[in-house]
Amino acid sequence: MAASASQAQQISLFEEKPFEREAFALQLAEKASTDKEAARVWALANNKPMRVDDGRQVMELMAVRNGKPVYYITHNSNAAISSAANKVRTTAPYNLDGAGINVGVWDAGAVRTSHQEFDSGRAVVKDGYTTTHYHATHVAGTIGAKGVQTNAKGMAPSASIHSYYWNSDISEMTTAAATAPGQTGNKIYLSNHSYGQGVGWTQGTFYDNRDEFGQYNSEARTVDQVLYNAQYYLPFWSSGNDRTDGTSSSSPVGDGYYKGGYDIISHEAIGKNVMTVGAVNDAVSGGNRYPSAGTYTSFTSWGPADDGRIKPDIVANGYQLYSTDDDDDSDYTTLSGTSMSSPSACGSAALLVEYYKELFSGGAMRASTLKGLIIHTATDLGRAGPDYQYGWGLMNTLAAAQLLEDYASGSLNRLREDSLSSTANPSDSFVVSASGEPFRVTLCWTDPPGTAQSGDDIRTPALVNDLDLTITGPGGTRYPYTLSYASPAATATTGDNDVDNVEQIYVASPTPGIYTITINYEGSSLSGGTQRYSLFIDGVSSDSDGDQMPDYWEQQYFSSTTGAVATADSDGDGTDNLTEYIAGTLPNNPNSVFKVTSYSANHTGGTPFVVNWTTEEGRVYSVSYTYNLKYVDFAPFPDATDLPSSQNSYTDTVSHAVSPIFYRVDVKIGE
Repeated sequence: MAASASQAQQISLFEEKPFEREAFALQLAEKASTDKEAARVWALANNKPMRVDDGRQVMELMAVRNGKPVYYITHNSNAAISSAANKVRTTAPYNLDGAGINVGVWDAGAVRTSHQEFDSGRAVVKDGYTTTHYHATHVAGTIGAKGVQTNAKGMAPSASIHSYYWNSDISEMTTAAATAPGQTGNKIYLSNHSYGQGVGWTQGTFYDNRDEFGQYNSEARTVDQVLYNAQYYLPFWSSGNDRTDGTSSSSPVGDGYYKGGYDIISHEAIGKNVMTVGAVNDAVSGGNRYPSAGTYTSFTSWGPADDGRIKPDIVANGYQLYSTDDDDDSDYTTLSGTSMSSPSACGSAALLVEYYKELFSGGAMRASTLKGLIIHTATDLGRAGPDYQYGWGLMNTLAAAQLLEDYASGSLNRLREDSLSSTANPSDSFVVSASGEPFRVTLCWTDPPGTAQSGDDIRTPALVNDLDLTITGPGGTRYPYTLSYASPAATATTGDNDVDNVEQIYVASPTPGIYTITINYEGSSLSGGTQRYSLFIDGVSSDSDGDQMPDYWEQQYFSSTTGAVATADSDGDGTDNLTEYIAGTLPNNPNSVFKVTSYSANHTGGTPFVVNWTTEEGRVYSVSYTYNLKYVDFAPFPDATDLPSSQNSYTDTVSHAVSPIFYRVDVKIGE
């Protein structure tokens, strides 16, 4: 299939500044090393262990902050059914298995790379740490086990696993993160982190640091900084298992009773730009996906963040997952936890990364696109709309793949990647038509790092660039979902959301008609001057009259979704309206034409000839040539057929025996 991915600003800040990236990674690595040494000194002085592993949970002392220890703690057939990953693995037209996709796994030790489920060297240790661990191996199997044992088959059974020890995780993520489409080798577009820092009750000991629950602290800010500078990289982070820590009679009370079980997610999982994953039970009945069975587990941590942001982002199966173990190359075990739900989601997401790459000739989604896609297509659980227990709902890989399939077929009304600018483009708006069926619009962006907080329940928003989504049409203006920090168990309402970098509007019973979707921002300017965003739409008509011209285009230029006649030449320039749409030109401006914008000097003396043209999102282009306009048909260049809209030039390096040579550029909608 051929289609064109959106090419607006296709590189990230780290890609533009590689030396700053290297320096930042070194800075983080040095800090991790210094913190670890200080932790060793503290542990020796206080007669505390550096690492505890009881076979159920791992604790490792990483640093000492404000005199308090900082511990990292570790937080499948039914899992694939629950996330609908099974529906895109062996089902046409998808047939996805994660082949060619690298997935990073940071964990309490190394993955057992020789396990029979990781054939042909698919699992590789990337940081030199080779001491295997059951938790890391189980997580990696949930993502990518081959399926030697059917019940242990991972979400993406042909994905490559890049194994890292968690000691210098943020520094290594900075180096490994993909920053543009088409990157291979050691680069990764997604990773899994089934661990967090010990807060409150941990393995029967109470640590007096509950103020860190929900806190946008330095760790959350740092991971947001990395992701803002590497905008094609999305890490999946487990929300934690704190709701079963401690007991109701403990003094202080257990974490699960602290604030009624709410506000017990912490550190990196509180980051705005990560994908935080909670755990539900098997969403399966009779071997089929049954979302209502996917109730939250007893242990999964609930949000919100202290500023009221929605956490977790999504949920996935995290109960009783059968996967690989590290005792030998054919060992397996069953584990439960958000440590299992996060790789369920991450492995399923690897299939979507693969599918996008297939659809768009090696392309890659921005992290905001992958995150927004999963949120937009998630199956709502619990209270209507988002909530602090299930986030946006249960991951639905099939629905996400179907949206990508629609987008690749030319339905630009399903997905848009664009940007706002403080000067050139302060707002975007476009029209859609609704038939009366429910429709949903989701906006997602990778936000700049906010100001780190250190106090208890600081309500200052971590949001920096406050984008706003509204829909105006019959019945007035609709606003996105909002949740109440003060009443965390309340059902979502709608209004001005000034804390989340994901906004969604759901219109349950729209009056048939035309609706205008608008994206703008609050404040006098945007941090960085520009903010990229990803937008998703469901339930609106793309082409209500079936004339191959989408409704939004007809409404924009003809004031009605059925106002254009495909064969008419509305501006008298010799090109009919349908051709104007395909070419990406204006049907009401005779001076707007699809044309070659420039070309090099004559193709003589072995000098290559370069031709350039204008491009439009959703189109593909082909270049052909002839040496006789009257008698010889144009012949396509084999390497210039169905070029994506990201490519607006072609260089002819062939030494032609006959001259002159005539060139032609053709355009069509991507298929």
